[in-house]
Amino acid sequence: MDGRDWNAGTRRDSVGGNLYIEIDDEQTGCLFSEWDPDDVAVLDAAVGHHPTWPVQIDISGRIDGTAEVHQLVELLLEHGGVATDDYLARPWTLQEIKSGAANDGLRFFDFRAYHELNREQEFS
Repeated sequence: MDGRDWNAGTRRDSVGGNLYIEIDDEQTGCLFSEWDPDDVAVLDAAVGHHPTWPVQIDISGRIDGTAEVHQLVELLLEHGGVATDDYLARPWTLQEIKSGAANDGLRFFDFRAYHELNREQEFS
């Protein structure tokens, strides 16, 4: 989808048909609704308050997306905040992302290592 889709107060944009960016807010009633409460508490602690809006980035699957996600996240976090990904339930700071810091063997947006680790666990 290219362009904008305003649905239930959520803005969703496409970047070149490869990255899908969604901005949500707490007023829609959906923010963090699918999160485990413990994960929300960890996020609140990392940010220092309860966030009232997130930016979600989805990758189309037609591209690797690593460089694009890192570039966009670095711009978004330039003045603070944290990022999360689908591979490790923890917030990442800009410094951790840029330095390539690892936690439990994974770096931010490290889908290759995540799938490799899970493949090894399947065959153990």
